[in-house]
Amino acid sequence: MRRLSAVSIAGLLTGLLITECTAGGLEIENPPNPAPTVTGIPDPVTGTYTGTHTIELGEPPENATHIDAQLTCLSAGTLTLENGFEVNCQSTSGSTTAQSSYKLAPRQRSITVTAVEPTTKYTVIAVYQDGPSVR
Repeated sequence: MRRLSAVSIAGLLTGLLITECTAGGLEIENPPNPAPTVTGIPDPVTGTYTGTHTIELGEPPENATHIDAQLTCLSAGTLTLENGFEVNCQSTSGSTTAQSSYKLAPRQRSITVTAVEPTTKYTVIAVYQDGPSVR
């Protein structure tokens, strides 16, 4: 499990507006710097999507136990991951970035992002992990 120093956490949170997400993730509005980089045991899968989409992650490494997903809104709407994590996107492109880390289900090789509005555009960075990430 990765740990961030108190200085790193304080620096990340300084100047950010943190809002509550329904499934216990971190949602940041108007970050002053680019969102944190998502890294994992393989290379992350990235892409830009509109509407509901299933993102194939490939075969998980033997030691994978969790999936980390970072969603960045590019338009207004509501996005939900299969673990119940929900992101309410504001109308400003890139104004909301949210991260979720959840347990890998048996035989799971993908994640599905459900968009309530079919025109909601967003980017995803998803990666297998060998434990839950600090959010």
